[in-house]
Amino acid sequence: MTHPPAETAPASPPAVSGLRGRKRERTRRAISDAAFRLFAEQGFEAVTLNRIAAAADVAPATVFTHFASKEDIFFTRREEFTAGLPGAVEGRVTGAEVIEGVRRFFADACELVLAEDTIENGRIFSRVLLASPALIRSYLPLARERRRMLVELLVEQGRAHADRAELELFATLAMAAGDHAYDAMHTALARDEPVAQVRAAVAEALDRGFTRLERAYAGSDVLDAEPAKGS
Repeated sequence: MTHPPAETAPASPPAVSGLRGRKRERTRRAISDAAFRLFAEQGFEAVTLNRIAAAADVAPATVFTHFASKEDIFFTRREEFTAGLPGAVEGRVTGAEVIEGVRRFFADACELVLAEDTIENGRIFSRVLLASPALIRSYLPLARERRRMLVELLVEQGRAHADRAELELFATLAMAAGDHAYDAMHTALARDEPVAQVRAAVAEALDRGFTRLERAYAGSDVLDAEPAKGS
């Protein structure tokens, strides 16, 4: 993810701000870690925000300062899983390039979970997620938000000439293909399959979904960027 350059400012205020920010992040992490320990031990539905506060050694009001709900805690990394989406579209001219970019976006997102230092937490996440109807329902708005983001990015990156309904259809199909890979990953992780098998399941699901997308959009200019004026 590319960060904007820091603005020039006096030395003292950023130091105070940085200290407060670090303290806030430590508290947020303590709450999140405590919550996941409880989710893993007792299941998502059985855990209350008050019990999370007690386990994190903070006041219940402090939990609400950092998180709106248990679901908000559980999906605390959600922004990491959308940060790469602009790069999936940016600079891609043809439909084939867009499809490959979105496929790579989902593959990279899965690697955020499958990395050596995060996979054990990923296994816990997957087991808790699949065991909780409430979390599965809460996941749907996140998927819709990714779809909305993809449509807006396609428009911003030179597809404003295309029928918006067609762009929305493509985004729906692309997100479904990606979510199919996520499902394969969570199922394999929850079964404690070796990481190599999990990666293979993800790759197979991505290949299946995005190969079909490639066939569906072969010969179509719906996803092609509009040529720049004067080119």
